[in-house]
Amino acid sequence: MDMVQALFELQEMEGDLQKSKTDLAEVVSRLDHNEGVDKSRDRSARAKQAFARLQMTQAELDVDVQATTARLKELDKRLYSGNTVASKDLLALQHEIKFTKEKQADLEGKLLAKMEQVEAGQKAIATIDAELASVESAREAEIPTLQKKQEQLEQHAKEVALAYQSAEAAVAPSDLKTYRVLQKSKGTAVAQVDRGLCSGCIIAIPSRELQMLRTATTPMRCSSCGRFLFIQGRV
Repeated sequence: MDMVQALFELQEMEGDLQKSKTDLAEVVSRLDHNEGVDKSRDRSARAKQAFARLQMTQAELDVDVQATTARLKELDKRLYSGNTVASKDLLALQHEIKFTKEKQADLEGKLLAKMEQVEAGQKAIATIDAELASVESAREAEIPTLQKKQEQLEQHAKEVALAYQSAEAAVAPSDLKTYRVLQKSKGTAVAQVDRGLCSGCIIAIPSRELQMLRTATTPMRCSSCGRFLFIQGRV
């Protein structure tokens, strides 16, 4: 194996390692938390908080209706007791009865509307909780698959890392230094030649240089970007 091919394989293993680390981080993140479950739980919690406020308002209205009804009964009792003789007092009592009846009707209307809202809220919570249960069930079913994938990725990363250490040790220090310098400045140090193009800069390699590359015994670099050139099936 020549130097450029060895460096190309190093580069490929580095890319493989980086992808494995990225994939592993994603799997670990998905094991730690699930966005769909988090959103469903948050939605359920907010719905139940809103429902509790509805119930509290309904209870307060119910108390108000009962108090108003009791007051109206008291006023009616006074009206028909015959104890109110003065016309001024009678007029005031009738006025208060009228006002209390209007208040009672208004409160009962509000209570009825709130009861309808509570009923709708109960149905909404049932739907949301059913959706949450479904999402959580799917999450539980997904965990073993994710755990298995995590193990596979960790094992693959270990194997590639070991192979990389061996491959790196086989490259001469001077060549490895040049590789690192190019890698730092270019992102990639070795460019594969594909259909006559340098994969690093996507510029066509002159036909003369391309012919030389096929039979060269020493490393060649792209005249445009300076990367080492690697071609599969080189003679």
